[in-house]
Amino acid sequence: MISQYKLRLALSDGGQIPSFWAYRLYAWLLEQLPGEAAQLLHEHGERLVSQYLNRSTWVINLFGEETAALLGEVLETAMQIDLHGDRLLVLERESHRIEGPEWFLQRGREVRTQKAELSFVSPASFKQAGRYAIFPQERLLLQSLLMRWNEACPMYPLRDADLLAEMENGIHIVDYSLRTGRFRLKSTAIPCFYGKVILEARLPVVLQELWQALLCFAPYSGVGIKTTLGMGGVEILFPERAARR
Repeated sequence: MISQYKLRLALSDGGQIPSFWAYRLYAWLLEQLPGEAAQLLHEHGERLVSQYLNRSTWVINLFGEETAALLGEVLETAMQIDLHGDRLLVLERESHRIEGPEWFLQRGREVRTQKAELSFVSPASFKQAGRYAIFPQERLLLQSLLMRWNEACPMYPLRDADLLAEMENGIHIVDYSLRTGRFRLKSTAIPCFYGKVILEARLPVVLQELWQALLCFAPYSGVGIKTTLGMGGVEILFPERAARR
C-alpha cells in the first residue's frame, strides 16, 4: 500500500522555496515522531518514504500501513511547518492511496503508446562504479525502478536477470532536455540533473506492459539516489495517450 500526500506550501515572507529544502522538510517530519519511531524511519527511510519539492508543492509517498499510520496524521493536520527560523504555511493538501501493485499493472496494460515523457521535477542523480552519474542512462533508470519495485511489492518480485537484459535492450532514450546542477545536502553539493527525457520501448507485449507499469510506479518511488531526502522526484506523461483525451 502507498499513501501519497501533496501539500502546497508558501513561505510566510512570500519568498521562493528552494528544492533542497525537501531535506529540511524530511527532518521536520522526523521531529514530529516519538524517538524510537524517528530512529526506525531514519534507519529504513529509503524503503519507507520518498519525498521531494516541486516548486511550492511538497510530495510525500509513504510505503506500507505502518508508515502511513506513523506519518499520515501529521501530514493531514499540519497547518504550518517551522524549519528553525523559516516558517512554511500549508495552503492546500490532497492525498490518495494505492492499495497494491495490481493498480500499476492495470495502468500499464491501459497505455497505448510506446513513448513516454519522464520529467525530473526535483534534482536527480545515480551512483555508478562509486561515482555520480548525471545522465539518466536506460540501464540506470531500469535498475532503479526495479529495485524500488521489489522493495515495495515483494509479492510481485521482478529479479530475473534475463528479464532485465531483454527490457534494457528494448528501451531507448530518443530525446532529452536536461541541465546539470547541485543538490545541497548538509555540507555536500551532490552533482545532479533536471529536465526531461523521451523514452521509447519496443518490447514483447508482456514486457511492454510491465515497463509501462514501472513508469506509472515512478512518481511514487522516485528515481535514482536519496529519494527520501528530496532527490529523484518524477512525473510521467504518455504523450499519444494524452493527445487523444
